[in-house]
Amino acid sequence: MATLTDVARSAGVSPMTVSRALNHPDAVSPATRARVLGAVEALGYVPNAAARSLASGRSLVVALSLSDIRNPYFATIARGVEEVAQRNGYTLILGNSDERPEREREFLRAVVSRQVDGVLISTCGDGDVQGVVERGVPLVQIDRRVPGLVADLVTHDSRDGARQLVEHLVRRGYRRIGFIGGPPGISTLKDRLSGYRKAMRDAGLTPVVELGRYDQASGEEIVTRLLREDRLPEALIGANNFVALGAITALRSHGLTVPGDVGLACFGDLESAAVIDPFLTVIAHPAFEIGQEAMQMLLERIRGAMIAPRKRALPVTLIVRRSTPGPSKRFARSPSGV
Repeated sequence: MATLTDVARSAGVSPMTVSRALNHPDAVSPATRARVLGAVEALGYVPNAAARSLASGRSLVVALSLSDIRNPYFATIARGVEEVAQRNGYTLILGNSDERPEREREFLRAVVSRQVDGVLISTCGDGDVQGVVERGVPLVQIDRRVPGLVADLVTHDSRDGARQLVEHLVRRGYRRIGFIGGPPGISTLKDRLSGYRKAMRDAGLTPVVELGRYDQASGEEIVTRLLREDRLPEALIGANNFVALGAITALRSHGLTVPGDVGLACFGDLESAAVIDPFLTVIAHPAFEIGQEAMQMLLERIRGAMIAPRKRALPVTLIVRRSTPGPSKRFARSPSGV
């Protein structure tokens, strides 16, 4: 089995330089690190995790708690986090709260007790995130912020995304535009609702809001209720992609189609959004970049950055597809809206 000395000899550097390249990559030049990593791969060298931890005074492990790993958005964030973590010699522990605060609390207690170097979290709310900060563990919030928590945050511009969706639908001629789904109290939902309501007021239109959850069943339940009460708007904005898929399911079960009868757009792109019929108009989030940025920010905290908490909101992108062509004849009787 290859040793640290073998790697040093192969790379033409000292064992100390190999250690620095593996544990503190910023302390060596890119060319030196490349030579060391090439030797590591060629020799099949496996660093001793315990020795590395003792040498650095750190566990070289970080934890990532996500609110719903089933959502491709969060899965892509995890990939971005892992890419930066691995590049810097860190192992990632992944937890999924499944939107359940008790699971989030259990995961945070477990990883803090194992002395992870830092925590990244997309909270589902009330998961004792404050307790992590009070224990002195570096923490970065992803996507969702905890009210009153003094910690870094990396998210996307949900308010602007809502504005773009409403303005797009208005340009297409829609006037009765409803916002559906999403659990009250989640910061990203608050931002989306704030942007939606402002854009609707700016257009002289009345908001129609029906909240619920961030899952497909919620979209089905809300649209079914709107149909039963004869309150279905001529266009819908899903709080996320799962809610939008639920809306499509409910409409089809009642003999209606998108966009034939109802326009539909949502927050969050899915691979399926580009292939299902209809193609969904969406606000796409830079999920991979959010993960990368959050992990880089956490590394800065782990390395001792003593600066004020930072908030970074990455821009979003409107992708227009066939689900929002303009109002159908179904609503011709009320072209001015409410």
